Amino acid sequence: MISGQGYEIKEKGVTDMGQDEKIKEAQEILDWAIMHLNGSIKCKVIDYKYRNYQAQFFTKDNKLIMRVQITEGEIGETNRKENSIPDKLKTLLRNLENY
Repeated sequence: MISGQGYEIKEKGVTDMGQDEKIKEAQEILDWAIMHLNGSIKCKVIDYKYRNYQAQFFTKDNKLIMRVQITEGEIGETNRKENSIPDKLKTLLRNLENY
């Protein structure tokens, strides 16, 4: 395996985003989803392991609500161009607003 500029080359011609890039992309998607739902919560994606993201959610006053595991699929199914958020993720974000 060869690493370089955030991408790992597992086999000739096959690349995979590195952990930092996946976390950054998930952060951007979650920030967009919260904004799209007119939410006031904040989030911080802190880890990516085994196709799952760990994110911490905070109130607008920066008080920790809870730490949540979000699957790679829920992040990947979010489509900003079509304003589409998977139902499970949408429900999670709306429920976190109530804390």
